[in-house]
Amino acid sequence: MDKALFESLKAEVKNCGLFAKERQKDVKRHFKPDDSVVTETDLEISKKLTAKIRSLFPDCNIIDEEAKGLGFNQDAPYTFIFDPIDGTDSYSQGLPTWCIGVGILNKERQPVGSIVYAPNFGKCSEELFLWTEPDSTDVYVNGQKLVIAPEIMSAKDEPRQITTGSEILIQIDMSVVLPKIKAAPFNLKFKALGSSLLHIVSTVLFCSIDACVDPLCYVWDIAAAHAAIKKAGLDYQYYTGEEFVYDDFLLLKREKFPKPLVVGTEKGRKFLIAHLNP
Repeated sequence: MDKALFESLKAEVKNCGLFAKERQKDVKRHFKPDDSVVTETDLEISKKLTAKIRSLFPDCNIIDEEAKGLGFNQDAPYTFIFDPIDGTDSYSQGLPTWCIGVGILNKERQPVGSIVYAPNFGKCSEELFLWTEPDSTDVYVNGQKLVIAPEIMSAKDEPRQITTGSEILIQIDMSVVLPKIKAAPFNLKFKALGSSLLHIVSTVLFCSIDACVDPLCYVWDIAAAHAAIKKAGLDYQYYTGEEFVYDDFLLLKREKFPKPLVVGTEKGRKFLIAHLNP
């Protein structure tokens, strides 16, 4: 991918994030037919990002939460998957735990690029700007190359602190899980922020966050984080052990993935799978 085009897309994502930040204080929330929250800001960013991606990458696919019927070319060199605002419920209530994310798949449907921008995520309302280019193995956070120390990465093999969404309580049988957690030689702690993408990228941003268990959601809720965490040494897997793939069910039919995901190192995912299943 041409670096200048990627930089232009990054700039547009940041502009959209700042636009959303400015609008947040006056935002009014509405509910879609599935009872999920949407705001006018979501819809405006959807139009802005779709237009920008179309102008930069006219031969590529776009999958956007708020827009249907954009078409899908199996031979397109890239597929761009984005959520205008991930964590709209948090955004609409004035909370800082929301972001804009664009994920990039190659022709083989492998995650190769990530852009995640959260204008208020960090100490003293600092921004988080995470990205990785499709043709690079490096991941950057606020302009600095992401480097995870070996001792921190190895600690993630036996997760202690795990990010998750509130719906996980009704999607995994906790009557099975809780006795295993109580029997573990250490305490497991679950933390919920309100944004699937922020839950996932926290596993590489913070040394104390070891893994993520992501409840059932859509491809635009997870794609923007995938390339970044994969290049950092973590990956996605269904909590029952099956491989996660970007199939037609997720991309063309726009359905939720069928089971919760575990996100972590290979050993960390095995650990979670062992503790989350009978």
